[in-house]
Amino acid sequence: MAALPPPLSQTALAIDAAFVAAARDGDSAGVPMSGVANECQRALWYAFRWCAPLEAPTGKRQRIFETGNIYEGRLLDMLRMIGCEVREIDETTGQQLRVELAGGHLRGKVDGRVTGLPEAPVAEHVVEAKSMNERAFKALTKAGSVREAKPDHFAQLQLYLHGTGLRRGLYLAACKNDDEIYVERVEYDPAFCLALVDRIERIVASPAPPPRLHDDPTSKAAFACQWCPARALCHEGTFPRQNCRTCIESEPQDGPKWTCALHARTLSYSEQQAGCPDHRFVPAVVPGEQTDADPQRRTVTYRMPDGSAWVDGESAGRAA
Repeated sequence: MAALPPPLSQTALAIDAAFVAAARDGDSAGVPMSGVANECQRALWYAFRWCAPLEAPTGKRQRIFETGNIYEGRLLDMLRMIGCEVREIDETTGQQLRVELAGGHLRGKVDGRVTGLPEAPVAEHVVEAKSMNERAFKALTKAGSVREAKPDHFAQLQLYLHGTGLRRGLYLAACKNDDEIYVERVEYDPAFCLALVDRIERIVASPAPPPRLHDDPTSKAAFACQWCPARALCHEGTFPRQNCRTCIESEPQDGPKWTCALHARTLSYSEQQAGCPDHRFVPAVVPGEQTDADPQRRTVTYRMPDGSAWVDGESAGRAA
């Protein structure tokens, strides 16, 4: 007879539920600077257009996020302990320092700006504070370079430098297993930043998803496809979510903002999330071949993989 599983702790379940209830609900308003190192432009486009299903929060995941925030604060306090001046708040807004690029659609929150480092007492640095597990930390210390070991962190820090106009960054990382710390000063790389911003501007402006990075998501080279939230859209022929960003009538504008051509208005974040009854999919995200369009009825007809016809705009045929 198989052993019975241990009883679930009601306290643990309650803690999980509390973290889930407090989790932020909704998509990112733009392209987060923390994710720009993703080599798959198609995945970035899907995320920007709110195509994939939202990942449901879990208590464990939310606690991991909170632990990262706690470590971030500790690392900044360590700088204060050695006499550095650290600024985390934008005095003009009273909120955390922010950077926006690519018409405002490329967005990030700066951990802090610091002066008084022992190696450079005068120069102001942008601070990027991170925590990681032992395996990742050992890889970082072995490489001795955030650019080599953590290209996503390097890209994030570079964009903060680009957006703030500062020329020096401080990468400060802690190992969550033994609290060892790693410190590296990073120089601004303008060519790297300009290429990265240009890449994101092309993704923002594109009315259709870029080509797939891998045609076979099961291949060894396509390892990242295994956990990509847009895999079903990209490789399995599923429909995206219905919201303003998957609608043919909406378009991103500098500001940042989104406008609806059909209703001739600027859309709020909540309106974009909700969509409206006049939604028509961007043709490139429909898993079928477009065969006809009727501008008067505002319908678009597609031939689906099984040979059937599907008409976008006829509520009886809506299959999303």
